[in-house]
Amino acid sequence: MSGIDTQLDGKTAVVVGTGPAIGRACVAGLAGAGARVVCLDVDSDAAKASAETARELGAEASSHQVDVLDRAALRSVVAQIAAEHGGIDVLVNVVGTSKWSLTGDTSDEEWDLVFDLNLRQQWVVVQEVLPHIPEAGGSIVVIASMSGQSASTRHGAYGAAKAGLINLVKTLAVEYGPRNIRVNAVAPGTIDTPARAGDTALGAKVPLGRRGQPRDIGLAATFLASGAADYITGQVLGVDGGVTVKHGLIDLGD
Repeated sequence: MSGIDTQLDGKTAVVVGTGPAIGRACVAGLAGAGARVVCLDVDSDAAKASAETARELGAEASSHQVDVLDRAALRSVVAQIAAEHGGIDVLVNVVGTSKWSLTGDTSDEEWDLVFDLNLRQQWVVVQEVLPHIPEAGGSIVVIASMSGQSASTRHGAYGAAKAGLINLVKTLAVEYGPRNIRVNAVAPGTIDTPARAGDTALGAKVPLGRRGQPRDIGLAATFLASGAADYITGQVLGVDGGVTVKHGLIDLGD
């Protein structure tokens, strides 16, 4: 065996949602593997900063401002990218949001926003990118969540949307496997992002005793996008420090 092929030299990778935590870590992972990275974000400054991160790692990179809920704008940007680079080999979609409330108290507006940004836009982005994936095939990686696999309080809309996303991943894998398009998900646990920086209480509940870092998710997404995962599709890779395998009713202290 000559080694694990995690290289993406000559591949064009589009990252959707390139903010300063998980999105930027995905950009860095793909750039480090040799991909040409195109950064998309509703925040043009975030997209530009992520593209600069890729360049610092020696990769070719560019950025575009786009709202993924605006299909027409997204279609135009995706077509432009494909025309410039001869297609799109890898798609990594990081966009999502959460709202914390008991399910019975969740407003229509909160529910719709969470589903729009965690599920609907993933479907829209995939629809727009699929026609530009080369005949040789490609890879799609979405960022799901452990909340799509197990329940927690105040996360009804988010968990339901992520569960739907996981099923979408599996369906796409079956439908587009004959085109050699692999579709997988990364399911993070608690990650130390700026939104919840310094939350040590969450880390104490993790079997590994700590919260994950954005880099952990970026590396997992890069692995799934690469040749090292060439026979992996329709799967959910948990990157959660062991949270989802822990029995919540019995512990060593019982």
